[in-house]
Amino acid sequence: MKNFINAFLFLFCCVFTGQSLRADGIEFNHDKSFQEVLDMAKAQNKLVFMDCYTSWCGPCKRLASTVFTDSSVGIFFNTTFVNAKFDMEKGDGLNISNKYGIRAYPTLLWLDGDGNVKHKIVGGLDVPGLIENGRKAVDPAPGILSGYRKQYGDGNRDVNFLRDYSNALYDAGEKYQDNFNEYLKKLTAAEMSDPKHTKTVFNLTNDLKSPGVAVLMKNKDYYQHLVGEQVFNNKINLIASKAASESIGSDDKSLYEGAIQLIKANKAPDHMQQTLKLSMDYYYHMGDWENYDKNAAQYVKKYASKNAKELNDIAWNYYLAIHKPDLLARAAKWAYTAINIDDKYTYNLTYAWILYNLENYKEASLACDYAIIRAKAENVQATSATQLKGYIANSLKKQQ
Repeated sequence: MKNFINAFLFLFCCVFTGQSLRADGIEFNHDKSFQEVLDMAKAQNKLVFMDCYTSWCGPCKRLASTVFTDSSVGIFFNTTFVNAKFDMEKGDGLNISNKYGIRAYPTLLWLDGDGNVKHKIVGGLDVPGLIENGRKAVDPAPGILSGYRKQYGDGNRDVNFLRDYSNALYDAGEKYQDNFNEYLKKLTAAEMSDPKHTKTVFNLTNDLKSPGVAVLMKNKDYYQHLVGEQVFNNKINLIASKAASESIGSDDKSLYEGAIQLIKANKAPDHMQQTLKLSMDYYYHMGDWENYDKNAAQYVKKYASKNAKELNDIAWNYYLAIHKPDLLARAAKWAYTAINIDDKYTYNLTYAWILYNLENYKEASLACDYAIIRAKAENVQATSATQLKGYIANSLKKQQ
């Protein structure tokens, strides 16, 4: 039973915190709108790969279960594209279907950040076929990149050549940082403000350790005028987020600290909110619950007091890892507030679990009952709430 409960709690952690196991295949941005996906692609200078499917399409299901899940597909597509999928008969999919004239399924689209079609395939593909078409999307003329490699090997270090070679490597999803850094060192002060180069500097600066970061920040006003304030701020936030993630994986706190410094130095309108979110995520993964609590309390007070999903997610993190009754009681209030904002099954279940940890079994049982009512109304399974009811019943018996 203990192993079952641990597995159950782990699954809930994945659901409520968004910290899911990394899939072997393509990682789709399921929670993003079509416009948000385009914005992400533009900020990262990537193409969008989009699976246009329907729920009844057999080839769509085979593609999703046998090709998108392949590890070699995942490695290439996750590093090269911003991946999204939309049901053509629901939500954004209806507009996408009309916009691009999609009438057969699956249709696979590769789009730039402005929504222009760069490559299109109708029908299912096998693993080699999907990868081949992905490469065609980023490098329609494969011979170009091999030609650049030969020129570089022959000693060509002209600044314009280095720019084009760096762009080609980046577009193909290959390692480009060394070439890009060599290119930056070649740029003169005048070339730093030359439109022939500034777009490349912006697009290829994606790492906190890149010398391009200093160029962007030094010329912030120029680049904001060039690409727009929001796109510039998104770029800085992505660089910081990437550094913080790398800090967790490498146990190098200086990367996290550098990420925080970068966000603060940028002084975007939401820089304090982004700083708190990044700090919460960092301390969550590091298991530093004291600092997680400090940042979470500030975040809820300033930014999440009326956001049901964020309140619920943060409250669930407290349930999973924090055992101090006073802090759990605060999390219970957040969970209850989330219910008052959006009376969903999952939010009621979070509230019930926190009450269970607080050993308030009677209130937890009532919360479970209401979660089950909400599950029926939402037409979802109430298995977890029913199981929790069993745990509560056992705990009440022990008290007698």
